[in-house]
Amino acid sequence: MAVFVDGQHRTDYGRITLTTDNALHSADRVLNTPSRADGISYEDERDVKIIGCELIQSSGLLLQLPQVAMATAQILFHRFYLVKSLVIHNYEHQAMAAIFLAAKIEEHPRRIRDVINCFHHIKQVKEKKLSSPLDFTGTLYVKQKNDVIKAERRLLKELGFCVHVKYPHKIIIITLSLMLEQSQNTELVQLSWNFMNDSLRSDVFMRYTPDQIGCACIWLSARIKKICLPENPPWHELLDCSREQCEEISKTILNFYCIPRPNTEKLERAVNAAKEAYELKKSFNEKSKRDLKEVKKLESSSNFSPLDPSKNKDSPQKPKLSPGSLINNKLSKLAENGGLEGHKNGMRRSKHHSPRRRYSPVSPPRRKHDRYGRKKRRSSSDSESNSLVRKRKHRSKRRASSSSDDSSSSTDSEAAREEARKRKHEEKKKLADQRKLQEKIKLLEKEKERSKKEKHEKILRDSGKEHRHKVR
Repeated sequence: MAVFVDGQHRTDYGRITLTTDNALHSADRVLNTPSRADGISYEDERDVKIIGCELIQSSGLLLQLPQVAMATAQILFHRFYLVKSLVIHNYEHQAMAAIFLAAKIEEHPRRIRDVINCFHHIKQVKEKKLSSPLDFTGTLYVKQKNDVIKAERRLLKELGFCVHVKYPHKIIIITLSLMLEQSQNTELVQLSWNFMNDSLRSDVFMRYTPDQIGCACIWLSARIKKICLPENPPWHELLDCSREQCEEISKTILNFYCIPRPNTEKLERAVNAAKEAYELKKSFNEKSKRDLKEVKKLESSSNFSPLDPSKNKDSPQKPKLSPGSLINNKLSKLAENGGLEGHKNGMRRSKHHSPRRRYSPVSPPRRKHDRYGRKKRRSSSDSESNSLVRKRKHRSKRRASSSSDDSSSSTDSEAAREEARKRKHEEKKKLADQRKLQEKIKLLEKEKERSKKEKHEKILRDSGKEHRHKVR
């Protein structure tokens, strides 16, 4: 489909290429990985990848997998950590997922329980412990199984389900037998094969094609064994590999042998420190995002203005006045303007003026006359309310006189009351704590019963599955 842009027809605006070749990356891309961005040094990242590839190789031998499956797993392991960080994703889980997936890709599937037991056995041998398989009904096995399944899904998702890998195994044998006529030289074949297997632990397969890697392994093994290969014309140019590329690949392979054996405990400490720093940074970024959102909400709201403090919600507002103080303010304003001169006993001033009442600063007076000018009769409720008011006043006076005489006795009684209150409060607290403990004990007992039932059901299911498998 052609598109007309700037007076020209363009057809290469978007394409999807499907190929069986390995995905290659530049040297900068291989060096600047997400792990480096999260604070892990180049040496630590390289050593962790070497340990992961060694775990894959040794577990593949225990699982009796072909070398092709182990090579596939190591390449998938390297590809994953070009996209994701070692700080976030555990290398052991990803190594298990890589070998589990590679076995299925190369049509030599293995059970996930066997993969987990192999890695557990390798760990026990390293720690010099007695080797014993994991209990498949225990929580540790179930947790590791779930982690491996999640890691496999993550691996497939990040690689876009493009898990096809090309190897230089066939290229080495074909070039030595047909092109160079060195098939009878078993030492040369074995040495080049070993170099190729060791190069899987480095980042060579991320930067060069399998043909170039195979040529470099043959060239390096021939140099070590002092075997002359045809140079006129150069034999490696038939496989699109220059002499400079052969030298670069051979240098990276030889540098791998100069690296000291990595210390797993030291590397785990470095990774854990980087993980803690990453989590702190993440929490700080989330907090700053929340603060920005709150500021944006305040700015978007109509009652906020950074220039006008009267519209700002956070600015100090005027205190609300009580009704009595409002009346006093109104009276003072009226007195200043001379507005109280025309009022007499709260009656109307004239026909042209609006009706107003005469206010007092304490409370408004009660009307003694109705609207026709007749005197109001007091109801029984009014008389009762007046008598109640008088009684309350009399009581308050008596209390004031008695308080002045018995001030010392009142302080003692108040202290006794406070002590009694404190005791009651402490008793209530103790009762509440006892109830909480009883509830917790009940919940723990229920959880234990549930866990026992689940274990029993799992054992029954697994025993039924094994019996069916034996019958088949």
